[in-house]
Amino acid sequence: MRTPLIALIPAVLIAGAAYAQQETQPADPAPAEQPDAATEAEAGAEPDAEAEKAPPPPQVQTTEAAGSWTRSTEGGRETVTYTSNEGETLFSATCMIADTEFGDRIVQIKAASSDDTVGAIDIFTSAGNARVPAGPDVAPDTAAGMTETVSQPTYVLASGAGEMRIVSGSRGIIFDTDPMLKSLIRDCQPDHMANLEAAQAEAPDEEAEADSEDAAEEAETNS
Repeated sequence: MRTPLIALIPAVLIAGAAYAQQETQPADPAPAEQPDAATEAEAGAEPDAEAEKAPPPPQVQTTEAAGSWTRSTEGGRETVTYTSNEGETLFSATCMIADTEFGDRIVQIKAASSDDTVGAIDIFTSAGNARVPAGPDVAPDTAAGMTETVSQPTYVLASGAGEMRIVSGSRGIIFDTDPMLKSLIRDCQPDHMANLEAAQAEAPDEEAEADSEDAAEEAETNS
């Protein structure tokens, strides 16, 4: 009986070695993780998003301009204009006829500009600052906009003293304001006191009407 058992030992050892060799073989490597479609789309969109960013606003170049103010009337419009010593029109304000919430007039503002796509005229005076929405004017290198006669821009223009600064596009200009500008703005604004006095003059006299009614009643009673 011992001989058959001894003969089986080598076979058992060979089978065990084969099993151990199978256990020690490395497993197949896991497949590499593939990026999903959303990740690829986001990665692909990053350069486009960078390209679509709006460019920074142009840097304003501000200069001081020597010149003079003039006032003129044309076609029923009163205009004050600031012109440089070189003959360039740098700023103007015009009182125009228009049907608005505050009356029948409106103020047109024009300023020298360096950009054709300008969107505003910014005004800075000792009384504060204001912005007038504007667009390119028919005159080259000029921006034009409208504002109500009673508004922040007209207040800043009429109440400021000393130097004023006008910015349109990337161009800024500094020059002295003038009482001529204040006078035009004030003349263009509605005269509330005059309108009130006119309305009171047109209104019927209530006391006179009451006296006449009393006299009529008394006459009827006596008759």
